[in-house]
This record gives sequence, structure tokens and C-alpha cells, in this order.
Amino acid sequence: MKPVRALPLLFLAACNESPAPAAQPTIELLAPEEVQEGATFEVECRTSAADGERLEYLWSHLGVQPRLAVVPNAGAKQTLVAPEWFADVDLVLEVQVSSAKLNGTARRTIRLRAPDNPPLAEIAAASTCECGEMISLTGQAQNERMQEVTASWRQVGDGPRLAIDGAERLQALFLAPEHDGPYGIDVELTVRDAGGGEGKARHHVDVTCDPASVPLPTGQELELVARTGAASEVPRGKWMISGTLELEPTGSGPCETLLRFDAGKSTGAALKLVRSGDELQMSTTTLAASPEGVWFEPEFKRVMPLGPWPAQVPFGFEFESDGREVQLRFGPAGAREQWPQLPFEVFLLLDRRPRAFAVDVLGGEAKLGRLTLLGK
Repeated sequence: MKPVRALPLLFLAACNESPAPAAQPTIELLAPEEVQEGATFEVECRTSAADGERLEYLWSHLGVQPRLAVVPNAGAKQTLVAPEWFADVDLVLEVQVSSAKLNGTARRTIRLRAPDNPPLAEIAAASTCECGEMISLTGQAQNERMQEVTASWRQVGDGPRLAIDGAERLQALFLAPEHDGPYGIDVELTVRDAGGGEGKARHHVDVTCDPASVPLPTGQELELVARTGAASEVPRGKWMISGTLELEPTGSGPCETLLRFDAGKSTGAALKLVRSGDELQMSTTTLAASPEGVWFEPEFKRVMPLGPWPAQVPFGFEFESDGREVQLRFGPAGAREQWPQLPFEVFLLLDRRPRAFAVDVLGGEAKLGRLTLLGK
């Protein structure tokens, strides 16, 4: 038996060596490290996949706000626009690459540089008014983010001094002061955001004052002329209209009268009395004006049967204004201290312009006693 010869060591080593594994394809997302808001920039995905291999790209922005608008299936490269924002923030961009031999993801964080822009203040309000008129101020802060915007109003310049209601809100009110007119009012709105940005706006109001309708001094008493179907103007401010009324039917049907208080622009109030024999019924309502300015009468909101009411006992009433609301008192004439107070179901927000008080009668005659206008 022949001995086996030893094989060379080099040959044995070659037999034991396995082939080296193929290198995995790489995925790289190229993008700038930072961008300015509103700037245009390019991003690109590069891979080491074999040439000619069909690759699919799926792009996405990981986040909610601010939103980076990407085209999902744009290919290996696309151009983007940096979103507007109120502070620096990171944008996370991701691309998924797939093919027959490749499936991988790459991400890149891009720093968005976004200096805070101050809010832009704007004012919407009437530019003319009358003494005693209530003026609404509507402010806006034209900042795209409206980030914790605070507001403050103040009067600037000369002129009678104001009391601004809601001076720390975007919506505010003021009453044009009674003063020798005409005069001007200037107000300023300041809006601030959480980042320290500040914007200002000013608004001018020209005020006219009709000396014929100035408020009555407290305690001054005037007599109103109130004829059926004719209106009497009442002044601005605080006052009380008091008087008496007696209804007499002219036929066999009921007689009704409407004591109407016109509140100016688009609202009013009325006290309606209906007499049928000795039975008297009273109701109150608010009135409204059509776009054409014609008064129409909706259903009355409150109806109170007063029962038997002798014809010889006049009905007493008062309309009382504090400059913003109207209330009503009524009862038998001569017993004012017993009259209940009856607020209207909807208080009238008055603009304190001159108004009119009128009496309308249907189916009878209204005998008006002395009507008194008293400054409060």
C-alpha cells in the first residue's frame, strides 16, 4: 500500500475560502442643511444600485406644521419651496427607494430659518357718527399664524375723552361724547404676538352734533306734542316719557292703539292696547324695519289681559331710557307708585341718536293726556 502524500498547504487554503458577499446598495438623500422660509431648494436621492435597474421613489414630509409640499412620485430629484412659519423649526424629509433587488429608506433633517414677522393691524369702523352714537371698533391682526395675538385700544390726539369698552379685545365699543361739535376722534389699535412682534393702526371718526337734539339736563321737563299719526322727536341720552291715554271706540268693534317708540336705525318698541267694551288687553313687542325703511309689526311677544277697565279711567305709561336700553312702566293713571316695571323681552341696544315717539289708533279715538319728557 502506497503512502498518501501530503497536499500543499496553499491548495488546502484555497479550497476552504468562500466567495466574498456582494456589497449592499446604498441610499443617500442630498439636501441643504438649512433653508430660509420662502426659498426654493433642490433635493436628490442617490443610490449605488446597478445601472439600468428600474428604481421607484416615494417622497414624504414627516410632520404636520409647517407643511413642506413634496411630490410623492417625483423621481430621484425634485425642487421644493420652504414654507412660511413664525419660528425656526426642523423639517424631516424621507424617501423610500425600491426595485427588484433594493428596498430601503433615507431621511434628512433640514433646519428651516423663519424670522418672526410682526402682525399687521387693521381697523374696520364707521368714519362718521353723531354725538351720543355707539361706535363699534373691529380690529384684525393679519398675521398668518395669529399666534397668541393680544390687542389694546387707546385714544390718541385731541378731542373729548373716550371711555372704550373692551379696550383689551379686538372688538371694542365707545360712545361718542356729548360735546360742542363738530369734532374728531382718533383711536389706535396695537396688536402683539407671542414672539414680541407688534403692529399698530389708527382710525379717525368725524363727529357731528345736532344742537336741537342734545340731552335734557337732569330734572328738566318738557311737554311733548304727540298727535295721532304724528311723531315727536325725543333727544339723545337719558330721559323718561310719561303720559296718559284713554281709548274710545267709534263703533261696535274693538278699538286699538299703538304707542310706538322708534329707536333709530332698525329697531323700535311698542305698547299696544286693545279695548272692547270695558275689557282691555295690553301687549308689548319690539319692532323692526324692512330694508326699504318701512316699519312692520311682528307678532307681539307679551300679551297681558287686563280685564275690566272702566272707560273713564285713563291708562298711564312711561318709556324710560338710560341711553342704551328702554324699559316700560304702566298702570292706572294717578297711581304711578303702583305701576309694575315691565322690561321689554329683548332690551333695545340704542345708538343714542334722536328718536321719535308716536301714537297710532285704529277703530276709535285716543285721548292723550299731558305727555312729559323728563331729563334723567
